[in-house]
Amino acid sequence: MTLTQRIDADLKDAMHARDAAKLGVLRMLKSALRYAAIEKGGAEGELDDAETTQVLRKQVKQRQDSIESFERGGRAELAEKEKSEISILNGYLPAALSG
Repeated sequence: MTLTQRIDADLKDAMHARDAAKLGVLRMLKSALRYAAIEKGGAEGELDDAETTQVLRKQVKQRQDSIESFERGGRAELAEKEKSEISILNGYLPAALSG
């Protein structure tokens, strides 16, 4: 099972479980993956696991930057939301890249 297939399966599971937080993160991730695939090779483009991992790392980095901004601005509740999204995304990264 490829990483993209695992994300698709988990997206469906989150829908059935009505897990709004995980569902939102996975939908955002699917959108980022779709955008990267289109940039790579048009509407039919497919990403391999290495490219999917690269998109995941980019998403984690964006959230880390947001956490720093929110903490500087005194928005602890938004920083916590970003941290929970990072924990969901880290579940799809190889162990050496998590964190």
